[in-house]
Amino acid sequence: MSDFKRFFLFLLTAFCLVACGTKQKVVPENFPFTFKDNNPHQVAGAKKYGIEPVEDRASLTKKVLRPLKHIEECENYSVDPLTHSVPYLTKDAAKLLKDIGKGFRKSLKKHKMGQYKIIVTSVLRTKEDVRKLMKVNSNAVSNSAHCRATTFDITYRRYKYVEGEKNNSNQMKYLLGEVVNKLREKGRCCVRYETQQTCLHITVTP
Repeated sequence: MSDFKRFFLFLLTAFCLVACGTKQKVVPENFPFTFKDNNPHQVAGAKKYGIEPVEDRASLTKKVLRPLKHIEECENYSVDPLTHSVPYLTKDAAKLLKDIGKGFRKSLKKHKMGQYKIIVTSVLRTKEDVRKLMKVNSNAVSNSAHCRATTFDITYRRYKYVEGEKNNSNQMKYLLGEVVNKLREKGRCCVRYETQQTCLHITVTP
């Protein structure tokens, strides 16, 4: 074998080794996370860390809202137009939401995918909000963790596009589940996977 062929073979082998070493891991499209923390379990945590339920929107005074954090569009998440809730959470719940959104963005970047933001679909509800919601949503219950500002819903079907390539929604769902599962394993939240409302129902457990 000539020196040129040896050199060419060496370059080809080196290229293959580098390419294999830097090959990006394929993100799964299945969703293996069950998230079965039911309502009584979440309400128990909400009672421990949240506010007392408020009767109606008129009762959401400055005194009630002062210890809470206002939730709005930011670099880590988007907020749907809210019809049966208001955008407030306890500070710990707001921090958890931020960390989920930040972790999701980092995960997309790690896998060299287009940038998206998670979407919040429900936050703090008054008792009146819950009564109205129960008329149109079979999943709604009178004793809701949402009434204590510790709980929020994130849709796993929709994401707000920011920039870059268009992603596979099932792969984004997997990455979101992965981020939430890590935080759950650290004891920072309990999570319910809801199929009818296509969301993750999350309550903070600081």
